[in-house]
Amino acid sequence: MRLILTVEDVFDIAGRGLVLTPQIPDNLGFAVRPKDPIQLRTPDGRILETYIAYFASGRPSGGRRFYDIVLPHDLLKQDVPIGTEVWLVDGQKSLG
Repeated sequence: MRLILTVEDVFDIAGRGLVLTPQIPDNLGFAVRPKDPIQLRTPDGRILETYIAYFASGRPSGGRRFYDIVLPHDLLKQDVPIGTEVWLVDGQKSLG
């Protein structure tokens, strides 16, 4: 397992899923792809098994591309409170 990020905010985009912030850090040192299995570890100790549905991306004025993780439709905003850790599940095939 490798830590991707700790959730600072969650946005529910109707028909698309939950978008997590902050963006994926530039300096992870490992690849993260859509459909990769992840674990969400909430501050209250719950562990949710899910996957990265896709990435929302953009290019800010500085020219650096950024990527936000978007989760599957079956998760609700209250399932992913601020402070939730997002962990990449190593050694497993991507889901889909």
